[in-house]
Amino acid sequence: MQLEKARLIQVTMIIALVLLFGSLGVAASYKEAPILAERVEAGKLPPVKERLPEEPLVITPVERVGKYGGTARVVTVRPQIMEDGGLLNNHEPILRLGLDGKSTVPNLATDWEFSEDGKTLVLHLRKGIKWSDGYPFTADDILFWYEDVVLNDELTPVKPIIWSPGGSLMKLEKIDDYTIKMEFAQSYPLVLLHLIHNAGTEGNCFYPKHYLQKYHPRYASEEEISKAVADGGFETWSQMFLARAQINAGSGRAVEPGTPTLKAYKVVAKTLDKVIYERNPYYWKTDTEGNQLPYIDRVEVEILKDQEMVNLKIVAGELDFAAFNTTLENYPLYKENEDAANIRVLLWPDVFGAEVLIMVNLTHEDPVMREIFQDKRFRIALSLGIDRDEINELFYLGLAESRQATVVPASAFYEEEFANAYIEHDVAEANRLLDEMGLKRGSDGIRLRPDGKRLEILAEYTRVDTPRGPILELIAEQWQKIGIKLNTKEIAGELQQTRAPGNQMDMTVWNADKVTDVLFPATPMWFVPMAHGWENSWCPLWAQWYVSKGKAGEEPPEEMKKQLERWEVLKTSVDEEARVEAGKAILRSQAENLWTIGTVGLAPHPVIVRKNLRNVPDEALYGWDTFWTHLAHPEQFFFD
Repeated sequence: MQLEKARLIQVTMIIALVLLFGSLGVAASYKEAPILAERVEAGKLPPVKERLPEEPLVITPVERVGKYGGTARVVTVRPQIMEDGGLLNNHEPILRLGLDGKSTVPNLATDWEFSEDGKTLVLHLRKGIKWSDGYPFTADDILFWYEDVVLNDELTPVKPIIWSPGGSLMKLEKIDDYTIKMEFAQSYPLVLLHLIHNAGTEGNCFYPKHYLQKYHPRYASEEEISKAVADGGFETWSQMFLARAQINAGSGRAVEPGTPTLKAYKVVAKTLDKVIYERNPYYWKTDTEGNQLPYIDRVEVEILKDQEMVNLKIVAGELDFAAFNTTLENYPLYKENEDAANIRVLLWPDVFGAEVLIMVNLTHEDPVMREIFQDKRFRIALSLGIDRDEINELFYLGLAESRQATVVPASAFYEEEFANAYIEHDVAEANRLLDEMGLKRGSDGIRLRPDGKRLEILAEYTRVDTPRGPILELIAEQWQKIGIKLNTKEIAGELQQTRAPGNQMDMTVWNADKVTDVLFPATPMWFVPMAHGWENSWCPLWAQWYVSKGKAGEEPPEEMKKQLERWEVLKTSVDEEARVEAGKAILRSQAENLWTIGTVGLAPHPVIVRKNLRNVPDEALYGWDTFWTHLAHPEQFFFD
């Protein structure tokens, strides 16, 4: 009896200790990478326990607890962003998307509360997180972004729409070092979607105040600011500040080595053809056994000339991970070389509503082209003139779905009729509609504009994400049958960033992401004129009018204003049924009018993984909506 009582006391004490340490987030003993342990031993770094927060975020490994060490070799073909480098050094937003691809779960913040009216959000930050240079991450870093960047008219002359529901900029208040309160003029349940995505990341919602304040006149003297401007070769302090504040731009390409980060890796070196990341010694996540993440020590991102060079490196076995520039069209090539290249070829389901989204410019500078493009019969004819089955077989091995540009089937806003609108290949009906418009054919079979000029469309595109160029060339052949002459031209991303928002394009294409319940409510940019940027060439002037609050661009027609009103309901209503109805109304307008034109979508995406790179899941949702590899937790990848 006494023995049983003693054992009971012992067990009770053990349980109490487990509960105590668990509630405090304190492991019996944390472990770290050998290269960091050496620095601790040399007195160059605090012990791992002091570098971790009070409650580290615990990541459950996909296969097993990993091993430390190694260098991951990846590439990019766009010098301005890191592509696969960014996929291994992924974003860390305030909150994050759950593994189910729908829920909101803790990340930098451990908890949050919404007021009943949806106008006030309180965020509780994870206590003890540190930037990669060891400086604490606190509410002051969010307050600095709000007070010293957003409210500063020189740095932010046009206040961000996403933080201004109903047209009024939110108010932000620091409650204590780890608590922030956001107040909105009207209910704003959509804010949680922003906080789990790009708007909730470093460089967008918070900055390392201790690092950037030396470039800001509120904190630095006039003499210090003038010297920094001159030393950096800038013309103004605001130009200098904005350059230094690109702490997340391109996942590292625009970041100066040594800039503090909360991500798994920090930029330590850049050359003309390479960017080097090394592990963040203060990274705030561990595995289930208390090992500080990430497992891999270093990431080397090589900058290549084009996609063909990426494929050569893949089949030669020279890359450890590749996804950004892989295509389903090349899947047989990857599989043929799987053993020789010592790679695994995985197929991850993507979240593209359209692999290639076609956008004709409805605010075209040429009034004749504008009239043609704004006639929905023309857009319907273009859609009917596309043989989607041929695209699917030639470029997607028959694994994609013919569909219109709309949300994915798992969305609360999905209706089958939206996906099936005008997707049949009907050359006769397309020709009838174009004839009805009065677009007569010339002697060569190409249709003429009302002013007698040949109707030719130039589709400009950047080579990224999906096989845009080859698919456009196939569509050009298909449209010959309906008398439409389509010319295609690949352009650099920098030129796309100028020409699309500058209203200088006839047509461009993109992949229709932002069609899940993560991003569609927040960014319905393929159907609502709400985003003025390099992706949007379907209504640049209408979007500019909206973004500038009517100070620039061109006032949109009535149906576009209705789309904006529907989006306002979607953003601000606390009534779930009203939000769903508003979202479906947006998509119903899209299905009826084809503001943008879809081709095929929902295709699997090939992800190339070196065989000894482990903890990479066989499947994970892939695309911008889910931050590409975010749900796979790349910080727990390791070399076996």
